[in-house]
Amino acid sequence: MNKIPMTEKQKNQIEEIYWKWFSKRHLKTFMEIIEQDTTLKKIIDENLNITKDSIKAFLLADTKKLADIKKNIDDYADDINDESKKFILKRYGNFRKSQAAKIIDVLGILTCPYCNQNYINIVYDKEGKLQFRGDLDHYYNKSQYTAMAICLYNLIPACKVCNQIKSKTDKKIQNPYDSSYSSKIRFKTEFDDQGDIDYLQGKSQNFNIVIDKTNILETDNNEMDLFELEERYNNLKRNAQEIIIKAKAYDIQYKKFLEDKFDIDGEELEKYIFGYTDKHIDRELSRFNRDIMKEFRES
Repeated sequence: MNKIPMTEKQKNQIEEIYWKWFSKRHLKTFMEIIEQDTTLKKIIDENLNITKDSIKAFLLADTKKLADIKKNIDDYADDINDESKKFILKRYGNFRKSQAAKIIDVLGILTCPYCNQNYINIVYDKEGKLQFRGDLDHYYNKSQYTAMAICLYNLIPACKVCNQIKSKTDKKIQNPYDSSYSSKIRFKTEFDDQGDIDYLQGKSQNFNIVIDKTNILETDNNEMDLFELEERYNNLKRNAQEIIIKAKAYDIQYKKFLEDKFDIDGEELEKYIFGYTDKHIDRELSRFNRDIMKEFRES
C-alpha cells in the first residue's frame, strides 16, 4: 500500500551498511560456497564470472533486477545445494539480528508498508544496541528462492500480521522498494444498510469504510484482498468519525487563527490536525487519515 521512499543519500547509506557487514565477515566464505554450486553461480552471474563486484551487484539488486533473477531461478531445472542454502539462511539470521535495525533507522520506517496499521518499532536494548521489533518479509519467499534470501531489496520491513498473511500465498503484489510504485488505493466512506446520513456531520457511525476501486491496479487489488484491507479498516469507524468532526470543526477562519498563532502554513497544520504525513511509512493510519480528511474537506 505504501512504497518505501529513499533519497540517493539514504540509498547509499543502507547499501554501505549492508556491504560493509557482508564483505568484511562473509564474502570470502561465500565465494568458496559459490564455486562448489553451479546453479548458484549461474544465478549470481549468467556468464559465471564470480567476482567481488558481481556478488555485490547480486546482493544489492534493485526491484527490477530481482524480478529478472527470480525468472532465471524459475527457469533453472536444478536448485542450489544444501550447503549453499544453509550458509545463506544463516547469513539472513545474522542480518536480521545485527543489521536490519540500522537500515530501517536510516530509512525512517516506523509502520508496516503493507497495511500502515501497525508500528514496526526499532528500540535500544539494555546494552544500548539498536534492535528491530518487527518482521522482515521475503518479497520472494526464502523457501522457493533461497538464493535471494539475503538480497537487500528482497527484505521488506513488515508487521507480524502482514508477514504471516503474505507467507501463505504467491499472489502478486508490489515490492515497496520499487521507486516507480504509486498505489491507487484510496479509502472512503459510504452509507450502510440503514442509510443514516447523520454520519456526514459526525453524529453517528452508521457508515462503512471501503476502498475506492475506480482506478486501482491489479497489484493494488491483490494487496487489498490479500491483507483484507477493507475488512481491517472498516473496524476504524471511530477514527473516521473523529476525522469527520475535525473536518467540520476546523473551518477556514479557525485554521487561519491557528496558522497565525503557531506560525505554521496551512498544509503543515492539516497534517498535524488530521494525523498524516507525505511518506505515510512514518505514521500509522496516515494514508487512511489523509483520504478520509480529503473526502470531507472536499465535500
